Amino acid sequence: MAINEFHQEFIEEIEKNHVLENATFIEEFFKQTTNDLVEADEVIGNPEYLHFEQSLSRNQRCQIDGYVYNENDGILTLFVIPKINYNEIESLDKTFADRYFKLASNFFEKANEVLQDGEESSEGYSLADSIIYRDKKHNDFNGLEELKIVILTERSKVSSLDTLDATKINDIRTSFQIYDINFWEKLSKSKRGKVDLILDFSNQEISGIRTNETSEYHSFMCSINGITLAKLFDKYGSRLIEGNIRSFLQTRGKVNKGIRATILKEPDKFFAYNNGITATCTDIKISDGKVTQISNLQIVNGGQTTASLTNVLINDKAELQLTKVFVPMKLNLILKDEISDELIANISNYANSQNKVNEVDLASNHPFHREIESLSRKISTPLLDGYSYGTYWYYERAAGQYSQETYKKSKAEKKNFEKINPKSQLFKKSDFAKYFNIYQKRPDIASKGGVTAFREFTQWIIDIWKKQPYLINDVFFKTQIANIIIFKTVDKIVKNADWYNSYKANINAYTIAYLYYWLELHNLMIDFNKIWKNQAVTLNLEYLFEDLTKNIHEHLIDENRPVVNVTEYAKRKICWESLQSKDLIDEKFGFGSIVIDKRDIEVEYMKFEDTISGMLQKDDPNLFTELYEILLKDENFDKSELDLIDKVAHGKNIYINEQQDNQIRDILNKYFES
Repeated sequence: MAINEFHQEFIEEIEKNHVLENATFIEEFFKQTTNDLVEADEVIGNPEYLHFEQSLSRNQRCQIDGYVYNENDGILTLFVIPKINYNEIESLDKTFADRYFKLASNFFEKANEVLQDGEESSEGYSLADSIIYRDKKHNDFNGLEELKIVILTERSKVSSLDTLDATKINDIRTSFQIYDINFWEKLSKSKRGKVDLILDFSNQEISGIRTNETSEYHSFMCSINGITLAKLFDKYGSRLIEGNIRSFLQTRGKVNKGIRATILKEPDKFFAYNNGITATCTDIKISDGKVTQISNLQIVNGGQTTASLTNVLINDKAELQLTKVFVPMKLNLILKDEISDELIANISNYANSQNKVNEVDLASNHPFHREIESLSRKISTPLLDGYSYGTYWYYERAAGQYSQETYKKSKAEKKNFEKINPKSQLFKKSDFAKYFNIYQKRPDIASKGGVTAFREFTQWIIDIWKKQPYLINDVFFKTQIANIIIFKTVDKIVKNADWYNSYKANINAYTIAYLYYWLELHNLMIDFNKIWKNQAVTLNLEYLFEDLTKNIHEHLIDENRPVVNVTEYAKRKICWESLQSKDLIDEKFGFGSIVIDKRDIEVEYMKFEDTISGMLQKDDPNLFTELYEILLKDENFDKSELDLIDKVAHGKNIYINEQQDNQIRDILNKYFES
């Protein structure tokens, strides 16, 4: 595909999605491009859209279109989006790039002016406040060490901008990056959903020997020089740490005292004293026993060792000692893309079996995530008026899954896939973590987002999977989708409200959590099944949200709030606790049938073997496996009936409720009568 054709498709895709999502083109452009950057590990964290412009002193201006803070590495990234050309690809030269780099860097450099002259209720004001007061203990950006200014564009940059010099702004190391149309095209063509990170070690000292070979991977024992590893991590940061481990470990600013002492006092003994690192890669080149190139290096064990080396480099300026340090590295070359996700996760888990990472299994192949993925592929939405087909809410268990579904497929095949798996119904693990924390009535955790929200979500997954894995079923899935539908409804209401100007993410989280909290106080709950069946909330609920969102906004920006920065305040438990003391919903409000009495829907699950259906299986062990094969060919049985028989025929440690037990016996009767 020619670059001009790609540009046209790129713009059209954003045009389509911004209409569907009721967002501005720039907001959708930001969302799509930053999502791609996160999946490709180019950006660490959860980028927030924030368009802000302001005049400054001396005829200067500032502009940003979003930001993200990578707490692992202490890096604040400010994004800026130049004017879009919808029809053709324009060149992006140095003069043009410098203008937009200056607009974004002005926001950071002159954040005090933003505070002096800006609107206090705006998100730009809150961001500037976090920058100015970043040294406060509980500030969002406490420990900020680096600033990145990033241009997101559909233009084509000139080759002289491939390498950009770093500088310092207000004593903070600052780097610059441009992601242009050529990058987006390259990313779209990548089967891995990432642009390869190729590390050149031709002038470095890394020895390596092949030690093991299988059809799935090759292993190498290597020795990497301390200064090389330290500078690598200084340059790429947490991008070098395998994603699932990165989500849990926080390496920034941490240095192991023992490691530091060895580096400074006995650097030549580091190899003997330290366990080293375990890593994976997708390609490796070795010549005469020396590693000359590694593609897509991912450290799965030894993150603290790596971070400690870098901290000694930066804080102790100990380059000489680090040149004498050699770090053992067990490097695994993954040969097959289709098994890489699971294999890397297993290598990671076993490599970390002695520490806390193994206790919180964040791997994308955890049974919970696989079950949600399976349910999302099997459960179609009900047929709605005007439609002859159902659609699917697509759960992206691993980064890039959705795009890989249509990788190298024709336009017609891609269109058909997106028809029944619309992008508007795609949700990822990070999205699920946010939605679920809201469902759990923890809007403060949802507002924190990123690592914190995902940790809380993961801990719940581990606990529920150990004790009640049978609860992760079709009812759970439909409930969570209904929760997402509620979120999207509130999001749209807030966007269109005449009073709205900032803090949409926080308003959304607190509005929904407060509703759930209030209903629970009154022994009520949302009829999630009704929302699932209609794929929409009722008008009554929409009317409620129109009033409630405004009240939540007023709570967040209350001038008597104990924390000036609104986004930071929303992350505090005190914000949620103070909201719970307020009565924002009239007890006489007419919810209608969308709300049900909580006491009427409690369901008791039983081991399948203890149910009447299970007892039938004891008499005939092959009853349900044989029945399933027969029903597959019988058009009188629908998908839900097949799924239930499939579950009891092929599942392990099955739990069902009384209703499902009755359904199974109804299916049996239906079969015998036919």
